[in-house]
Amino acid sequence: MNPSDDLTAEAGVLVKETRALSLYVIPDDAPKIQAESMGIGFSMRSGTNSINYQDHIGLQTDFAPEIKATADVEALLVEGSEHVHMLYTFRSVGRAVPMASDQNVASKQKTNMETFQVLTPQITKIRRLMDFQEKGVAMIERCMQNLVTKEARERIVPDGYFDAITKVLDLLQKLDNLKDMKASLATDFSRYNRVLQALRAELPDGDQLAQEKHKLQLFLSNFQYPKSLIFHNLRDALKKISGHEDVLIEMLHQNLDFIENERFLLTDEKYRLIRSLPHLMLLIDSEAEEGVKVVNVFKDRRIKLQSLQQVFKTYPVVPECGDMSMTMLVILQRSPHWDASMGKIWGGEPDRRVVARYSLPTHWSDIKSGHAEFLSRFSKTSSELAAYNFQKRLTATKYASFVSKLVVDGFKLLQSWTCTVLEAHHWKLTHPCCTESIAKCGAQPSNNPYELAVKYNHSPRELGVLVDIISMIKSLAGILVKAEAHVAPYLRLYIHHEVHQFAAGELLPPLHRAHKRKRAIINPLLKLRRLVADWPNNMEPPDDYIRYSRQNGRVEAVHKVRVVGPSPTQLQFMRTMVRSMYDQRNQLNVGIFSKKDLEREDLQLMEVFYNESLCFQYLLNYSDTLLFNSDMGDLWYREFYLELSGQIQFAIELSLPWILTEHVITNQHKTMPLVENILYTMDAYNDAANRSLHVLTQRFLYDEIEAEVNLVFDQLIFLISDHVYSYYKDVVGSRSVDGPYQERLLQVQRKYMDVPTRRFYVPTSQRHIQVLGRVIDLNILITQHINGKFYKDVEYCIKKFEASDMSHIIDFRRAIVVVLETHSTLTAQIELESFQTIVTEVDEAVGPTAFAGRMMMHVLASLVTDLFPNYSYNGFTQRFIRSPAILKPLDRPKNPKADHQHFAFGAHPARAFEMANKLHRSCLGTIHIKMLTDILGSSGIPLLINNLLANLRDRLELSKAYLDAITEGLPPCKLPKAMYGLAGCYGVFDALLKPILAYVDLKPEVFQAFKEVGNAICFIKIVSDVLSWSVLQQGLHASKFICGGSSLLHLAVNKNLPATMHSCQKSIPHLLAMINSLHKKGIISERKPLFSGALGHLCEIIKPFQSSWAEQSSPSRAIELEASGSFHRLWSALTFLFGVQSSRYADNSSKTSDGVGVPIKTSTVPISDDSQFGHGFFFSGALLISLMDQMALFKALDFSKHVLRVEAYEAASAARIQGVGLADPTLRDEARSFVRLKIKHSQIYSIAFATLGTCAEVNNTAFHRFEPPATHFSSGAVTLSPPQTNFSQSTSTKIPAT
Repeated sequence: MNPSDDLTAEAGVLVKETRALSLYVIPDDAPKIQAESMGIGFSMRSGTNSINYQDHIGLQTDFAPEIKATADVEALLVEGSEHVHMLYTFRSVGRAVPMASDQNVASKQKTNMETFQVLTPQITKIRRLMDFQEKGVAMIERCMQNLVTKEARERIVPDGYFDAITKVLDLLQKLDNLKDMKASLATDFSRYNRVLQALRAELPDGDQLAQEKHKLQLFLSNFQYPKSLIFHNLRDALKKISGHEDVLIEMLHQNLDFIENERFLLTDEKYRLIRSLPHLMLLIDSEAEEGVKVVNVFKDRRIKLQSLQQVFKTYPVVPECGDMSMTMLVILQRSPHWDASMGKIWGGEPDRRVVARYSLPTHWSDIKSGHAEFLSRFSKTSSELAAYNFQKRLTATKYASFVSKLVVDGFKLLQSWTCTVLEAHHWKLTHPCCTESIAKCGAQPSNNPYELAVKYNHSPRELGVLVDIISMIKSLAGILVKAEAHVAPYLRLYIHHEVHQFAAGELLPPLHRAHKRKRAIINPLLKLRRLVADWPNNMEPPDDYIRYSRQNGRVEAVHKVRVVGPSPTQLQFMRTMVRSMYDQRNQLNVGIFSKKDLEREDLQLMEVFYNESLCFQYLLNYSDTLLFNSDMGDLWYREFYLELSGQIQFAIELSLPWILTEHVITNQHKTMPLVENILYTMDAYNDAANRSLHVLTQRFLYDEIEAEVNLVFDQLIFLISDHVYSYYKDVVGSRSVDGPYQERLLQVQRKYMDVPTRRFYVPTSQRHIQVLGRVIDLNILITQHINGKFYKDVEYCIKKFEASDMSHIIDFRRAIVVVLETHSTLTAQIELESFQTIVTEVDEAVGPTAFAGRMMMHVLASLVTDLFPNYSYNGFTQRFIRSPAILKPLDRPKNPKADHQHFAFGAHPARAFEMANKLHRSCLGTIHIKMLTDILGSSGIPLLINNLLANLRDRLELSKAYLDAITEGLPPCKLPKAMYGLAGCYGVFDALLKPILAYVDLKPEVFQAFKEVGNAICFIKIVSDVLSWSVLQQGLHASKFICGGSSLLHLAVNKNLPATMHSCQKSIPHLLAMINSLHKKGIISERKPLFSGALGHLCEIIKPFQSSWAEQSSPSRAIELEASGSFHRLWSALTFLFGVQSSRYADNSSKTSDGVGVPIKTSTVPISDDSQFGHGFFFSGALLISLMDQMALFKALDFSKHVLRVEAYEAASAARIQGVGLADPTLRDEARSFVRLKIKHSQIYSIAFATLGTCAEVNNTAFHRFEPPATHFSSGAVTLSPPQTNFSQSTSTKIPAT
């Protein structure tokens, strides 16, 4: 059982359930980066004397009157502290109460009565303050009267008594300064005065209230002492006491001695001693008045002026209360004997050393080294304490002494560091920056004093040092708090042993000498011994000091081993008695003791014990000492500046804790965890909230702190999430960019990317952050924000895709991949929603009324309204490029504005991605469609193809009327004989088909319709190829794992073509077996390609058109050459006109509109049909001809093909046939140009028919031979046989004459 168990068991408060609950720890493997909450804890001992020294009667000492007076002063201090807190947090109610306007008397009286009731509590506070200041002045006056008596001057005054009077003096000066600062007091009283005058006759105690009002008016605005009324009242009261200057000088020297020897362990104790110096000097200094002794405090030889001047120079500014500061020289200048020439020697002009002392960077290195050194020592000691059980033995006292001194060192470090922070803070408050400095920073000038003192008054380095020091203070305080359970038994054992070692061991030599020499000091020594001694058998040894011999040396006291210290009263009496014995002032007083009573070594021993025992009360009050010495609440409080500026509250940007928090996030070194220093900095809010509830007892202040913490925490979560998301997005983006860009990007941004994992792992793994008594799961909050960022990021990517054409699909796909990989990386640290869920929700693809997602709808809309009508397909490169003339303009939404610079690709790699993506925006090809299939997936492609086929049906139906009109206007035409020559044949077709060019809707509607159909077919074909290649790739990669270790990849990667072909020939049997195995396992699908299925749907789509476009034949089944109803004759005419007179079309197209009066092309530069309509035009015709089984007829009877045959015949003849008559040279040139153009077109037809032949099962109807009719030449019919040559044969091939 632990010693703490013994303690609690003896006290009867051990509860098993409570102990089990206290030992329960929530399992969490996250690193602990937050200090223990100082405001929520249990203290083994109260910070004050709860019984108010009432047990002094049983101790029977000579200092009972002083102790009783000290108890009265302590009680007064408790009441006075409430008034200080009330004044500091006092806010005007009169400003919020509406004024009584000019209305009827009854309503006005009602308003005045309600105002009176509201203001009465405020006036009651002021009245109680007035009564208390009179009580405080009377208390000091009474103490001073007791101290100036002859009896009191002949005995030593307990230092605790002087310290208590100093506390009252400091309390009164605080009240005085707060009363003068708070204009709200006068505001409320003025309003109360007007209301009371109106209601005096109606109130039952109106006359009494009027008399009290007169006293309050004199208290708040005294005509004799407009400022510092309370201090002047105290000064007037002390002037009546003769000899009070001597007592005040003794108090001044004691406080100065405490400051020089650092006899304090709390921050407030230090500043109370410093603040008391100028006020004591002000009370000592007196002018020549009747009955008053003239004392010039600046020339009195009894006063240590040099020491005082050094203190004034070292501490020109000290904290007062909250954000109030006190300038020492300002108080001293109120002295009657002050001379302006003395300003420099009293610190009026701080030198560089003083300014540097108030600068945090000056102390940072020392604090950092001290922190590291102490932590190393204390960590070792903590490990030892945790490893060994505590045993109550005298042998453990030596180790207990070591532990106690180590803890005291920690207390002193905390007190010193906290004082450094507070002094630097108050120096900034009293030395705000100038407006010129703000203008240099580029900020707007401000007249707000708090903004000048806080927001613009700290450099980034000062903020960083302040954050580091606060973190070291809080971390050290947290470690000491956590170790309290281990060190508390050792501390109490050490104190108990030291007290009894001094009483039963160290006092034996002076007792022996006093007994031997019959000195009077033996009685005080015995009283001191009996005051605290805890004898082994509960009985004092009667002759132990008589039997003592100097030869025995130092005596080790034998006493009961207890882990309990003396009571506050015992400790106070003991230290007072020890000091009374070694103090030189007491030894000079004849009749008590003299110098001969104690040896020098005895005096040194007592002085050492007196100094060492100073820390006993702080060690016993362990928790409160840590709380006071690590309190950073002053960094938040701003009541003084709120009153000064007349504002209700400042913006969050002016709050110093928030400024520090923001600085940590934006400027913290990358090697530090992102949130570690933040939580230590935010602990200032815990300190401020603890003070508001338990010290100031003002709930509205806690509400303000809570509201600010809520805002700060929201901003904190936002900034942490923003940094985490930005960093991982940049890392993934830099890793995903193309090779050359990636290398350069990593070289430039290596410092930014090289961040330890713990920087972001630590904040994202925190689940038990304590703020204002609430446990916050930081992991969930960060997860929610990052989830929201993923939603916004995907939303931004989709919106940007919706605002662009299909060529930007690579941008979209790459952005989505970066977001996906970022999501995968972060999923390892936080529990994010699945990426598929995020994309599905943002895409709006799920819902009872959802037809398709936003991506699908945009792709479909872009294809139908932009890609097919406004792009031209190139069959050789298999790419779509934008047509020169846009016949169907498209209005797109504006590019979205990113809410965050790291959306899409990330901020740092965005430029590299932009440069890489630019290369793919000028066209749309296989890589774009591969990205499309990746985006839409296996479920989206069929839906897309179905909608495209439905659009093809609608487009064909709309163009049917135009085609029928052209068919009706197409004149009968049979193929001219080769004897006419190239120019003649071309001239015949040109003359017959020239009228069709006058048809206005020929190219804008007919050609455009076939272009859209052909683009759609080519698009579907590329999609089919991409899907087929994707399946093949899956099979290639899976073959090695499925087919016994063999792989097909070596055939694909071999760059030596002959070797590859030879390897393929040898591996054919093996390949067939492997492919069958992949088929059986479902790796390679046996289904037909997507394009084959699309052609099957197209067969169904064109069935309604086959009746009008079918071939017309005679009863003898002979083909009518002059018939023009069949589609292949219509297409032959359109093909012949395609590319003819393109310049005229360009001129006409410049005047064509889209039907709503919007000009389509305003340029007069000739545009060729090939560049405008592309190869999709030919693919659409080839598709319809193939599906209607008119390929052979088209190849035999095509006008353009016939011209090519004639040109080939002329080229092959040895002697060119001049033809019938001489052709026009212009016509011959046009014919040659036409031939060159149609040779290219024939190649396109070869590609188109070959593509259709490999993907569709065309019904190859058997050819029949028919006997020619009797009138062969007159009927215009010709007998066809199966074609002997390929459509794509060379132009040099010999074609027999017709």
